[in-house]
Amino acid sequence: MGMNRYKFLVGGESKNFTDMYTSSFEFDRTIAKYVAMVLLVHVRELVKKKLIEINSAKAIIRELVDIAISNGEKLYSWAKNRGEVYEDIFEALELYLYDLVGPDAGRIAVGRSRNDHIATVLRLALRDKVLDVIYKILGIRKILIDKALEYKDKIFPFYTHAQVAQCGSAAQYFLAYEQAFTDIYMMLMHSLNYLGKNPLGSGAATGSMVQLNLTEISEELCLSAETLPPYYATGSRLFLLYVLSLLSLAMSEIGRFVEDMILLANVLQQGVEIAKHHVSTSSIMPHKRNLVTLEIARAKASKVLGSLSALISIYKSVPYGYNLDFQEMNFIAFEAIKDVEETFEIVKDFIAMLGFKEDVVKDYLKDKPCWSSDLIEYIAITAGKPVRELYAELAKALQKHLVGGDDSLKQFLARYGIEKEEIISLYRVKPFEKSLDQIIDHALKRLQENFKEVEQVNVDLKRCNEMLIRDYR
Repeated sequence: MGMNRYKFLVGGESKNFTDMYTSSFEFDRTIAKYVAMVLLVHVRELVKKKLIEINSAKAIIRELVDIAISNGEKLYSWAKNRGEVYEDIFEALELYLYDLVGPDAGRIAVGRSRNDHIATVLRLALRDKVLDVIYKILGIRKILIDKALEYKDKIFPFYTHAQVAQCGSAAQYFLAYEQAFTDIYMMLMHSLNYLGKNPLGSGAATGSMVQLNLTEISEELCLSAETLPPYYATGSRLFLLYVLSLLSLAMSEIGRFVEDMILLANVLQQGVEIAKHHVSTSSIMPHKRNLVTLEIARAKASKVLGSLSALISIYKSVPYGYNLDFQEMNFIAFEAIKDVEETFEIVKDFIAMLGFKEDVVKDYLKDKPCWSSDLIEYIAITAGKPVRELYAELAKALQKHLVGGDDSLKQFLARYGIEKEEIISLYRVKPFEKSLDQIIDHALKRLQENFKEVEQVNVDLKRCNEMLIRDYR
């Protein structure tokens, strides 16, 4: 069987090396469950319209249920025994059913095309993948909030232009990333709605002759019943590009975090506590501590960004309508998603085990006037002097102090009744720092609400899938 036998249905000769080159069958194992689910609702619809005989339909449905439950195991075992090349899972599945049921299996092709079915399958698969990523993001956010609580009273360096700019509590650092991933969470949640559109009934390009009950089909697959223009439904991959663009944004934040950690591990050295399983020493330089997991994470981030670029490059270069170029996009997209999932797990573990030694941080900051802008604002507020006048005055005192080590800075501070030992802690009087407990509490409550929101979506989708399988068994 396989392509050579299939030619009587679709026409054309077959050569093994070209078949292998164009085949997506091995990749399609990833989406086998969703292919079976979509075909299940389609077969049921054909039965209702008396376009397929009921006994044949029951036999087909039994096989599709098994394939959905086992994620294609039965189909792929059958294909392996045949030892032939298949264009994709749709071809293999139709031939598999043809073997079991006979010519009536050919009736399932009415009212559908591989084009509208793969567009639907991809939406279902991506929806589940996005949900998995969202859970990982929620896990990272929880750890970031825990770290903010742990380090809310510890001083930390903050940078602009790769130089120490200000001091603040380390909690602020963790809260910055928690907010970034909160924003990405919101974007990904929106993408679930976007992925919920239903392309079924769109045929190859301009629709089918069969009037499908989209309301019922959509309900069974937890999709929207909104009718999509067929040419858009089959010829667009904006939904896939949108998801990958959001995941690329998430990985960009990961890349920046990696750069932070490498910078801090270099400047603070023993002040950054990193779990041993994230670090490797050099084979010939035992003094080195290489952040090997984060270096891989950084590469993975670049790889995902490169994947998005490749996807857009492929997409922009094909005319509208379905083209087999889309198949290559699937390979790239799902490999990128795998990189995202693995990297989030690594980074979550890294953050959970991360620590800072306050004495080392303070020692690092002792000769770095990270308090300068805070001091100027403090004096401007308490003494009523113009900021720019104070800026010039402090800049002159700092220059003399740092270059010559004289008492210019001490004199400057004395004029405004400030002790030198106090300035390093000036950041603590800032409104944000004084509100840290409330801010962290708000972040935690927001996270708990997001967990409930995601869990409800997950429960609804699982119930939908379970009902679909249960009703057909």
